[in-house]
Amino acid sequence: SPTGMRSFPKAVVSTQSTGGQRLADILQYAILGVFGIAGFIWGYLCESFVETFYVVSVGSLVTTLVALPPWPCFRKNPLPFLTPGGNTKSKKPVQSFGKTGKGSSKKKN
Repeated sequence: SPTGMRSFPKAVVSTQSTGGQRLADILQYAILGVFGIAGFIWGYLCESFVETFYVVSVGSLVTTLVALPPWPCFRKNPLPFLTPGGNTKSKKPVQSFGKTGKGSSKKKN
């Protein structure tokens, strides 16, 4: 139903905390490293590059399943986000870099 499809994105939690991102990054490199080394050793013993490719491919799939979804262990300390137009109390001027269109320091002759 169309109503169910509209509520689907709100039902899926897609945020991670900073610590969760760090953990996912460490797990990604660790899993890929272990499968890469194991694939190299297995392919060397079998004398087949195809076997190495298979082991590394399985490692990529495992890494995707472990590090990509926002598992609860990655969402322990979420950061609060500002709402659109939220904090309007601080009226600090925004510094602009580049030409503003109101003139420039160099004059044309």
